[in-house]
Amino acid sequence: MKSLNLISIIIILVISITSCRKDKKTIDSDTFSSQDNSTAENLFADVKKVVEEVANDEGESNKKGDKANKYSFGSCATVSITPTWADTTWPKTLTIDFGTTNCTGYYGVNRRGIITVNLTGRYRDPGTVLTVSLNNYYVNDYKVEGTKTLTNNGRNSNNNLSYSVNVTGGKIIDPNGKSIQWASSYTSEWVEGESTNLFTDGISGLCDDVYLITGGGNGINRNGLAFSANIISPLRKEICCRWIVSGSYEIIPSGLSKRVADFGNGTCDNSATVTINGNTYNIKMF
Repeated sequence: MKSLNLISIIIILVISITSCRKDKKTIDSDTFSSQDNSTAENLFADVKKVVEEVANDEGESNKKGDKANKYSFGSCATVSITPTWADTTWPKTLTIDFGTTNCTGYYGVNRRGIITVNLTGRYRDPGTVLTVSLNNYYVNDYKVEGTKTLTNNGRNSNNNLSYSVNVTGGKIIDPNGKSIQWASSYTSEWVEGESTNLFTDGISGLCDDVYLITGGGNGINRNGLAFSANIISPLRKEICCRWIVSGSYEIIPSGLSKRVADFGNGTCDNSATVTINGNTYNIKMF
């Protein structure tokens, strides 16, 4: 009887240990933190794109007769600024109002809600700070909350304009009610397309803009797990592509192994990989 009990205990222990190992393996292979960080990256990059497009244009495209061709988001938003661009008074308040129902711009992105920007100067002027706030703002039915600031640092050693880009109080709520909390501190270097613009060259003058992003961030994923993120190879953001097209960063979820997310070789698509403990998983970005 004692021998039977001992055998039973051993069996239970073996099952428990095996189960724990399986659970740990399963948990330590999840890619939620990497996916959620990528979602936050792309959504706040979209906010940045809209703001930069309007701020850099300074209302010039409003003078064109064809409203639908003013911006990459077409006629989806009503854009206003106080005081006017012609007024030399700063700061100014820029309002980009997409309305209360989804409107589809170029490249299939749906937006609704309001972006408000406080500008201390022109987008290209060193020292200018743009403070971005969001009011009931959605991108493809994901609600985006938080404050984003862009500070023009002037030209760097490569003679490219460089911007400090910070997100505080970031929160993403998906269509199912799951939320991601996120904050970041990045440097965004304008490496291509500075010599052209929307007003003089049309959409092509916007779509040739490319930024390289370095820095890091942190957040809490959809399952409540905290993580930190650090870019290890600059992320390449091509303005008219919805996703990051290349570069990589490491993600460290609390209590789990480091993950490395890689965005590929420059193709504009939603494919990325995440490597964990030598195993590579394919993921799809939002």
